[in-house]
Amino acid sequence: MMERGDAPRRTKNRNRCGVLIRQLMAGSALTWCAVELCPSPAMAQGAVAPASVLTLSVNIPAGELNHALLTLSQTAHLQIFYDMDKVKGLHANAVSGTMTADQALSRMLSGSGYSFSRAGNKISLVPASANITLGPVRVGGTVTHQDPTGPGVGYVAENTMSATKTNTSIMEIPNSIHVVTKQLIIDQQPQTIAQALRYVPGIYAESYGTHDTGAAQDGQGSIKQRGFSTEQFVDGLMGTSGASGETAFVERIEAVNGPASVMYGQTTPGGMIGITLKKPTKTPLREISVGFGNWGRYEGTFDYSDKVNKSGTVRFRVAGIGVTQGTQTDHVQYQRVGILPSLTWDIDKDTSWTLLGMYKYTPNNGVDIARPILGTLITNSEIPRIARSTFLGLPNFNSYNNTDAMLESQFHHKFNRFINFDQTFRWDHSTQNTEYSYFGSAIDTESIHIRPELSKQVANTIQFDTRFSGKFKIGSIQNTWVVGSDFRDYNYNTDSVFDQQSDVPIAVNAYNPQPDYTPCFDIRSGRCAGRDTVTPYGFFQEGVYFQDQIKWKGLSVLLGGRQDWVNYNSHSTTYTSDGEGNVSSSSEKDPPQPHSAFTWRGGLIYQFDFGLAPYFSYSTSFVPQISTNYLGQPFAPLAGKQLEGVMYFRA
Repeated sequence: MMERGDAPRRTKNRNRCGVLIRQLMAGSALTWCAVELCPSPAMAQGAVAPASVLTLSVNIPAGELNHALLTLSQTAHLQIFYDMDKVKGLHANAVSGTMTADQALSRMLSGSGYSFSRAGNKISLVPASANITLGPVRVGGTVTHQDPTGPGVGYVAENTMSATKTNTSIMEIPNSIHVVTKQLIIDQQPQTIAQALRYVPGIYAESYGTHDTGAAQDGQGSIKQRGFSTEQFVDGLMGTSGASGETAFVERIEAVNGPASVMYGQTTPGGMIGITLKKPTKTPLREISVGFGNWGRYEGTFDYSDKVNKSGTVRFRVAGIGVTQGTQTDHVQYQRVGILPSLTWDIDKDTSWTLLGMYKYTPNNGVDIARPILGTLITNSEIPRIARSTFLGLPNFNSYNNTDAMLESQFHHKFNRFINFDQTFRWDHSTQNTEYSYFGSAIDTESIHIRPELSKQVANTIQFDTRFSGKFKIGSIQNTWVVGSDFRDYNYNTDSVFDQQSDVPIAVNAYNPQPDYTPCFDIRSGRCAGRDTVTPYGFFQEGVYFQDQIKWKGLSVLLGGRQDWVNYNSHSTTYTSDGEGNVSSSSEKDPPQPHSAFTWRGGLIYQFDFGLAPYFSYSTSFVPQISTNYLGQPFAPLAGKQLEGVMYFRA
């Protein structure tokens, strides 16, 4: 109950506070302002709910910030402390509607460079950078739901598609798997796929050295995996052309160590390299880079991704590169231009379709001819070292010209929570025109013999991979299954012409190379002496595969099998001319060499709560052989078997 005389006392207090506020507002020497220093009548009557949760009706027009703060303080009965000089001339946003005082103040200060901090009903203005409010953070959410074909998070990738063709945590797969993420590629700046794999366990990336600075397949033949030659698979299909040959187009690289024939067919026991190309992103991406380096290297790249429509169901991405570079050897250069456009259409919540195209032109791939042992490996007082800048070929006949093109389609549809459908198609085309002199022999460093060669290779590949996959539970046992089929139709044609005008090869002095020779390759007309060999080669491979991943608590079991059929087609025709108008030809056709093989794998891995995850696996592989024995019979496929036991530990 209110005692008599309370009302006059409150009136006197309010008058005293009003005088104080007016003095503070009017004093030119006092730049700190405390608005609403005195309690309101409602506050004086007792405890009320905190102002930060009370809603109020606000209608403050846009205008000068000082005036807007005063109006809000009177409306919400707040104490707001700030430096009047620092906010003088700043603009306040309009605030209108029913909201809390904090919401009103946040909207008013947006864009002003200021935010606020609260202690009860006391509010202080602070620079926006000093009081950053972060949105909700889901601990582990980013990593747990990583895109298995995406760039990864930093240097870490938790999930993979390469080993199982399903979205699976690496810690649940009884395989040795290592991922080179996009961030690692950006930081290390590798110029080839081989360079990107330099530090990956189980990989000897540059067994032929580091001289090839960007050939069509970027050192694919030089990459050894667990001691075996390996294959590169791009988006799950074998990279038979230059689709994998540019790191500027790559999102991530994976090394699956150990036999991988169950999922991919003909692979060596060493394993496979899985490469994922860039595809449209859900958030806008705009990147441009320029760079320079040794031997006059200049490079420019761009990567741009955005949505086509407002809803973002149609998105595009374009990545490109242009580079030119000299080398440590005269007359040897490297140039390349390339572009990778892609388009993704989310047809509905369960269906998506992605199209990718690639064109890459490499007029010079920066490869030098071989060098003799004398003057390089063996040097002494009588045999000086051959300078690295010395070019031992024909300066007017030295060109490695590559053109690569690719079209790819990726389709996904989810029928229900049990069944998914995925299909990947790719067409590859690659041409290579080569004019060079190959190293023949060396009597001494003053008589190095070389032979001119002219060659043209054309390769075409059509590939499909179609699979159904899904998940189901039997009690507490989770099953992830996949059943699929793939085929690959590969055709390769090479035409190699060797100049044999002289019985004695061209002699070059390693210390003063001045060859003066014009090659002649008009072999079939008989005008030039030489040999021309035309070799069409191709194979058709088809396989069907199945796999089940069984998970129960910390135990994961993997079982899978595959049946492959391979048919080869190869023959060659050789034209020989003596240079006097006499031309002869001979043909040799190898007998059909069909192959079939069944491969399988099984493994288990257990994840302990403290991070230890031991696994054991057994797997098989096969590689068809195209050669024959002395009776003309094809050799059996090269088969591989592997037992492996490893302990992972994850901190």
